Amino acid sequence: QRRNAAIIRKPIFEEFFLFYIALCQADFQKKQILSGKTVFVSKMRKNWFDAKDYCLNKGYTLATVKSAKENGELTNVLKTMPVATHTWIGGIRHSQESNFRWEGTQKQIDSTVYTNWEQGEPNNGRGVEFCIEYWNDVTKKIEWKWNDNDCKTRTDFCV
Repeated sequence: QRRNAAIIRKPIFEEFFLFYIALCQADFQKKQILSGKTVFVSKMRKNWFDAKDYCLNKGYTLATVKSAKENGELTNVLKTMPVATHTWIGGIRHSQESNFRWEGTQKQIDSTVYTNWEQGEPNNGRGVEFCIEYWNDVTKKIEWKWNDNDCKTRTDFCV
């Protein structure tokens, strides 16, 4: 009879585990494996700091882009999403610094590494733009370029 009890417990655990996995990923629209990374795009909108905290609580980090290949793969995923114009990624510039950094590694984002800035960006518009987003605006002929934006803006995010 103990053997039967063990058999009953296992499926309950498996069902709980699968439910947990489904619940964790219910907040994301798209899952794609790119260059050895699994990428998710959120269904919800959060400011940059809340998106970062949300990711950390789920065991993720906001997306980082280290090469043109990664950038192309990531933008291809974003292009399949419903019309989105702004999507947070993991770059931030602290007010006392001149360069942006990738949040997870603290690696500087400067002229020595790959970048995909829109022309004229980053510009710290309004003096409050410290976080990096993908920006897509067909009316301005901007296709998934990096932009610095106000970290308090609520938008999609990519992990």
